[in-house]
Amino acid sequence: MRFADRYLAAGGTLAEDGTAHLYWRLLDALGFAPDAEKVAVPWRELGRVDLTPSVLTRRLEGYIEALFDRYA
Repeated sequence: MRFADRYLAAGGTLAEDGTAHLYWRLLDALGFAPDAEKVAVPWRELGRVDLTPSVLTRRLEGYIEALFDRYA
């Protein structure tokens, strides 16, 4: 969630319309639904056994909730 803030702080510009941010970030997040298992496989191969399906589901749901809190 801090990427956009850091981008702006570094001199970048973003569209002022919050709904545009919500749309594109939500679209990106839903690409990992119903779970983010495809993201976890490479991390598990590097030893991140803590990235269980339930952890990934909670993180994905938390991210989507944060998007609505910030942009909706």
